[in-house]
Amino acid sequence: VFDQMRGDYLERWADLYGEGGLKRLMTDGLWYTNCHYPYACTMTGPGHASLLTGCSPDRHGIVMNDWFERVQGKQVYCAQTDRTELVYTVPRPALKPNEKDKKGGTPERMLATGFADWLKESSGGKSKVVAVSLKDRSACLPGGLRPDHCYWYDSRTGTFVTSTWYRDRAPEWVAAFNARRMADEWLGTMWTKVQPNLDYEKRSGPDDVAGESMGISRKMSRTFPHPLSAGKAKPDKEFYDEVTCSPLGNDLLYAFAREAITQSNIGKGEYTDLLSISFSSNDLVGHAFGPDSQEVLDVTLNADKQVARLLTLLDERVGAGNYLLALTADHGICPLPEVSAAKGLDAKRLKPEAIRAAAEDYLNATFKAGNDGKTKWIDSDAFPWVYLNYRKIAKANLDNAAVAAALAEWTRKQPWAHRAYTRADIAAIGDSSDAMSRRMKKAYHPGRAGDVGVVLKEYYLSSEYDTGTTHGSPWAYDTHVPLVFFGHGMPARKSADPVTPQAIAAVFARAVGVTPAATIDAPVPAEAFGR
Repeated sequence: VFDQMRGDYLERWADLYGEGGLKRLMTDGLWYTNCHYPYACTMTGPGHASLLTGCSPDRHGIVMNDWFERVQGKQVYCAQTDRTELVYTVPRPALKPNEKDKKGGTPERMLATGFADWLKESSGGKSKVVAVSLKDRSACLPGGLRPDHCYWYDSRTGTFVTSTWYRDRAPEWVAAFNARRMADEWLGTMWTKVQPNLDYEKRSGPDDVAGESMGISRKMSRTFPHPLSAGKAKPDKEFYDEVTCSPLGNDLLYAFAREAITQSNIGKGEYTDLLSISFSSNDLVGHAFGPDSQEVLDVTLNADKQVARLLTLLDERVGAGNYLLALTADHGICPLPEVSAAKGLDAKRLKPEAIRAAAEDYLNATFKAGNDGKTKWIDSDAFPWVYLNYRKIAKANLDNAAVAAALAEWTRKQPWAHRAYTRADIAAIGDSSDAMSRRMKKAYHPGRAGDVGVVLKEYYLSSEYDTGTTHGSPWAYDTHVPLVFFGHGMPARKSADPVTPQAIAAVFARAVGVTPAATIDAPVPAEAFGR
């Protein structure tokens, strides 16, 4: 998985890729150019939960990265609970005043099993499962309930960690890798272009564009070359964050993944094993600089090199034709509103706090009996979901559905809104409904989604930041991702047939001969296995 690699990137820069990486997959694999997520909440958590469960948030329950949990009355994160702690190979970092200790990653919030679990069950636990990423959710959610190895990057320490959900102590090889302090060697260096002789402006766009940010730390330069914590005497969290917001983050993950492959002896046993690698730096770069930036072109060219290295390693260790690989992304990305507006499109950057304040004013004016001047009508607005304050509504002797209907009607009249759905609206959506409505239904889980679902206009962006961009909508730029199957049993073919990324679960299950869970709803594509 290359986090945020939009579906058009493979064709857009096809002539720039080397022979052994993405081009090899596109030429010798089954490449789907019309692959879209079938749901609206196109975020990292839902994407990684969907790929190997073969279903959408309406079934697996990961409706967003974070959502409002009504039972607990607070925001919860898709890959953490209060029951798990991080497992370090270095001393636990000291907490700053008022800072809460970060909890360990876990797949516990998943409501559906995935291919990793089906594989373990079919082999009596003898199949190995290894899942790694820079992000915890991108390792935990595809890795299933009981992987053999599950690790992610901790930017407070510059090391890879796991959690007590998986083990109480990391293996010696993880400690040895962390002791190398690979990232520290990049302190004060520059992120330079991977192809310095290439005309980046011609192939992507200008280097300095309105709307671009200065990296995840907001202290990197907006243009090449990008310094990594220049002038600092020693590495710190800001530096480690900057590493992840550059191609060096993918280099670091590949080095760790290579060690995991070697040390776990994956692919060498009697039973089929599963390896899940999610490269996160593409996402962090895309958020900061936008999909039309020279930085996204550069991190994509770096991704090509990572694919080539991985394929060479698998050929050497497992043998060409003895493994089946799927390449995809967890979501796409919205263009910078400033870039879209410069092209003459109707595009705007919105402030969520302004939208929230206007909604509160409307509800206060509409339901005067509940206007106590103290409490808010909205408990949370984890986009695209708005969660109403049921306690306030009950105190005012109002009906939840009536307040939701009023808020949805107000939303539909706003100049930034495309659609608004109540729970009743979503319940009425059927197979004959329009595509966007069906995507909203796939994104909706009754126990976790909000009372009103909001779809902004195309190219509109709601963000607390004045720069950068994000994803999460049902528009094509967010739903469109690449999908390539390569290796064992796959034909060499390019297909424009519509598919979803969840087809990976069905294809993997078919290849190994395991029975998927009843929650799966994405079939094996017709072209797979030469059919």
